[in-house]
Amino acid sequence: MNHKTSFADEVASAHHCPIRNLTDTQMTMLQNAFNTDRRQLLKLAAVTALVAPTLARAAWPDRPIRLVVPSAAGGAPDVICRIIANELAKLLGQPIVIDNKPGASGNIGMQEVFRAAPDGYTLGYGNVGTLAINKSLFAKLPYEPEKLVPVALLGYVQNALVVRADLGVNNIKELIAMAKAKPGKLVMGSAGNGTTGHLGGELFKSMTGTFMVHVP
Repeated sequence: MNHKTSFADEVASAHHCPIRNLTDTQMTMLQNAFNTDRRQLLKLAAVTALVAPTLARAAWPDRPIRLVVPSAAGGAPDVICRIIANELAKLLGQPIVIDNKPGASGNIGMQEVFRAAPDGYTLGYGNVGTLAINKSLFAKLPYEPEKLVPVALLGYVQNALVVRADLGVNNIKELIAMAKAKPGKLVMGSAGNGTTGHLGGELFKSMTGTFMVHVP
């Protein structure tokens, strides 16, 4: 990854593995771990981490590493991180322990990562929500996204617009027509306030002049 690329530009384009306080040697170690089986990880989201120069004092890692997931167990981020953890454990030679910290649109988990001892043994899952959207959504965050530097791009995540099979529409044009004919009667579901699904839905409503009730 080009370290001259701004944090804002990187976050806007995809999901990342940011890190802070990292020496060149430590950066290379983690990048190599992520890139070794990159083709297997391309469809995954991202990881964020806090690592300090203390890594240089001893062979790293020499004990299990914690991976904080700022969402509940069983969701897409959790599944993604368990796949990542399995592969990283093989490459680094130490267990990767998943620690789910859901709540507040990911802020609780990201705070846990940000306040952890910067010793290289706490990683965290991050995406466009926790690294970019939340800064505009909340007046004050318990962590500072701009102090996390991307380490590895693992892939892109896309959203899909789906409806019930029995709704009675077969394409976007018919859905828009129904939404306009029944303002406020259709429900738009998402994974949570401030998520890309939520914002994408709001953009859809704005572009089509429709009104649907958002249910996170």
